[in-house]
Amino acid sequence: MIGPMHHGARVIFRRGAATLAPPGPVLLGWSAAHYSLVSPGTELRQLAATATGRDHAAGYMTVVDPPEGELRLAPVPHGASAHRDDHRALPVSRATRPEHVAVARFQLMAALSLGPWAARCRTDEPVVVFGGGPVAVGCVLELKRLGVARVMAVTRHPHPAMWDLPDVSVLTQPPDTAAHPVVIDCTGRAAQALAMVAPGGLLGLLGTPADHARLSAAAVHRLGAAVVGLHELAGHSDESRQAAFQAVVRWVATTVDIDAVHGWFARIPGEQAGAYYATLASAQRPTPSFVILEWS
Repeated sequence: MIGPMHHGARVIFRRGAATLAPPGPVLLGWSAAHYSLVSPGTELRQLAATATGRDHAAGYMTVVDPPEGELRLAPVPHGASAHRDDHRALPVSRATRPEHVAVARFQLMAALSLGPWAARCRTDEPVVVFGGGPVAVGCVLELKRLGVARVMAVTRHPHPAMWDLPDVSVLTQPPDTAAHPVVIDCTGRAAQALAMVAPGGLLGLLGTPADHARLSAAAVHRLGAAVVGLHELAGHSDESRQAAFQAVVRWVATTVDIDAVHGWFARIPGEQAGAYYATLASAQRPTPSFVILEWS
C-alpha cells in the first residue's frame, strides 16, 4: 500500500481567495505537473466554502509529464505532482493538443453516464440540456456523438460554446413549449429541469447538486418520471474509464476544430491563477468554457 497519490498542490483556496504555493521538488517515482483543467462550478463551491471553513487544494484534473512514455491525466490538484502508480490516471498521447484533452475530459462525464440511456436520448423531440459551462458543452457533444439529432441548450452564458455546434438551439430561458422526454441538468439545480420533463420522461442529473438541494418526490411520482444520477465514477472501472476516454479523445480530435471556434478556450500561466479565480468569483467572471492552467 502506497501513501498519497499527489503532493505539491500549487493553488490553495484559503479564506475565500486563491493563493499560489511555490513549486516543490518532484520526487523519484513521481511525475511533474504539465497543465491543469479548471472545473469552474465545483471549484467555485470549494472556494466559497473556505471563507468560513478549512483550506482546500484547488482542482482535480492535472496532466502530468512522466520521465518517459505518455502523458497522464491524473485526478490530483492543480499543479501537483502525481505518483506514477496512480491507477486512476488516464493516458494522454503527447500528440494530443491540450484543448482537445480539456474537451474530452468533460465529455467523458457524459460518455460514461449516458451510455445506458443512449437509445432513450434518440428521440424525435430535442433533448434539453440546462447549462453553458464545460460540463454542459461536454454533454451536448456527447449527445451528438451518440447520434441525437437535435439538442436544446438553456443557458445565460453570454457566449455559449454551443452556438458553434450544428443542430443545437440556444435559449436564455426555458421554452414555453410542451414538456420534453429527456432533460439533462448540468447546473446542479435540478428543480428547474424537472419542470421541463414530460410525463414518463427522463431527468438526468449530470451537474452536482448542493448537499441541501431538494427535489420533490411527489412531483416525480405524479410525472411518472425517471430521475437518474449521472456521476461519472458510479459503477465504472478504471479500464472502462480509460477506454471511454480514448474513444472520446479520438472523436473530439476529428470533430472540434480548435482554430475555428472562438471563445471556447483560455490558456493561462499557472502563476496567474490567483487573478483568474478572483475574476471567476466576481460578477465579471470570464466566459471561456475550457480554461487550462499551464505549469510548464
